[in-house]
Amino acid sequence: MTSTRRAIVCIAALAAAAPAFAQEPNTLSDAEREAGVVLLFDGTSLDGWATSGNKESWKIQDGQIVTSGQGGWWLRTTRMYRDFDLWLEFNIPPDGNSGVGLRGSSVGDPAFTGMEVQILDSFAKEPTITSCGAVYDAIAPSVNAVREPGQWNAYHIRLFGDRITVWLNDQKIIDNQPLDDRGYTHTEDRPNPLSARLPTGYIALQDHGNPVRFRSIKIRDYSPDPDPGGFEPIFNNTDLTGWTPRGLTKWTVEDGTLVGRNGPGHLFSDGVYRDFEMRAFVKINAHGNSGFYFRTVPNPDNPDSWPVGYEAQIDNHDPKNFTGSIYDKAWPKTGPITRDDAWFDYRVSAIGPLIQTWINGKLMTEAMLTDYSRGHIVLQGHHPGNVVMWRDIQVRDLAPVKPAPAASEP
Repeated sequence: MTSTRRAIVCIAALAAAAPAFAQEPNTLSDAEREAGVVLLFDGTSLDGWATSGNKESWKIQDGQIVTSGQGGWWLRTTRMYRDFDLWLEFNIPPDGNSGVGLRGSSVGDPAFTGMEVQILDSFAKEPTITSCGAVYDAIAPSVNAVREPGQWNAYHIRLFGDRITVWLNDQKIIDNQPLDDRGYTHTEDRPNPLSARLPTGYIALQDHGNPVRFRSIKIRDYSPDPDPGGFEPIFNNTDLTGWTPRGLTKWTVEDGTLVGRNGPGHLFSDGVYRDFEMRAFVKINAHGNSGFYFRTVPNPDNPDSWPVGYEAQIDNHDPKNFTGSIYDKAWPKTGPITRDDAWFDYRVSAIGPLIQTWINGKLMTEAMLTDYSRGHIVLQGHHPGNVVMWRDIQVRDLAPVKPAPAASEP
């Protein structure tokens, strides 16, 4: 049995042995600490949390996070998570509505970029895909286990790979359900399959316009490549500030998503990087082709042509240079794991000559390469009909360098 599986068994036994509210709020037991559980909220501050809404709407009162209903939108963690056990307690008023966002992006609605486990005053009603405990607009709970409004409830949510299990007040209400083609965005004529949404992302709490209270938010992270923190966005979700387009690709920003259509062409970061980690959420259309270039400069013969540097490839069909490879330099030992029209998490690390890539937490390529030492980060548009989308483009800079002229040599 792997260490991760042993930890899951340990946590499952721990959860089964201890009823909800058996200890003081916002604390960890010795058994939880030993199993690797950490608090996401310590009862006193919102350190480790951020929002694209009105942060003043989120208050701390009596060791609880309280929504005021004043435009707080979603309060999200500053680190991303993929596979985890999550526990939290919530208290909703009559007719209250909120939710727990899982694997969402920092832009758009986390309920649909990732998924939402619903929080709702649906006491004593038949369970549906919008009632308390549902994966919103996708999976209905098997039973209605929410308590009357004004009482504390406890969630335990397990998300592992493409499966989700949910306990509400110690009752298993969603049992190892697949993240498949179920799901839509508000109405059935807007399909949004769970299987095509982000496989990694933030944990978030929703301000739906009414006061809801949260406490005892804790997590055990099983992610194979856990977020170390320290990533900074290099795309502002609004426009192309900080980037320089070259070539024919048309770049637009649509609801916080950077979209490149047609091509060929490239989008160069103004920043120059040497040793760093970068990551982004990416989606490409059928038979699309793109790349996540790094340590790259414009072509000295024609700056609008193919640039000079490393390319972390994006192509779900090339038999050799498929997604996760370093184009024509290093290749994964396994076959492609991405598919068209579905989001995936791309992470690249370049530290000295060691180059590594991960897709959805899986190490794809690891190689020692010495061709290039520094340069820009570059996004590629490849050919007519090509559509590539990007969200949450981030860099963890491990060796800052001063910006260089765009035409400089690597």
